[in-house]
Amino acid sequence: MQTGFDIMEYDKALRTLWAKRISASFIDFVITFAIAYELAWVFNWSIESVLFIWQGIIWFVYSAIFDAINGKTPGKYIFRIRAVSFIGSLDVWKAIGRNATKLNWIIYIADIIAGLSTEGEPRQRFSERFLDSLVISEFKEERKIKTFKIEEEKEEFELPE
Repeated sequence: MQTGFDIMEYDKALRTLWAKRISASFIDFVITFAIAYELAWVFNWSIESVLFIWQGIIWFVYSAIFDAINGKTPGKYIFRIRAVSFIGSLDVWKAIGRNATKLNWIIYIADIIAGLSTEGEPRQRFSERFLDSLVISEFKEERKIKTFKIEEEKEEFELPE
């Protein structure tokens, strides 16, 4: 079986989905960092505690609430993608579980890399595999997968007389 990175080589729709996911995550990261930075100014927190502790807590709560309500954070809304569950609906507990890695942005990046580096559903982060959830595009993109035609060399034989 192939990894997500292997499939990305020839599946444009998968590359597009991951570009949207990463861009949406970056927008949500910036929003939550701005909130944490403002709180740091009010409560006199250090920038290190904002970057490694408070921003992660805010990003986790922010993402869990938005995912539980409608499957979309503002970043996902902009790129027209949503979080869904394979089994049942994306309830509060699944939303909390799938966003737990956002408590620290370094762990979140490792979760993305682990999901794409291992065999399995290529649209999932590693942690999403345990909760049967993933992020999908809200409109169907045409999947163009390159196919390769292998031509065999035909050998001509001479029949003995």
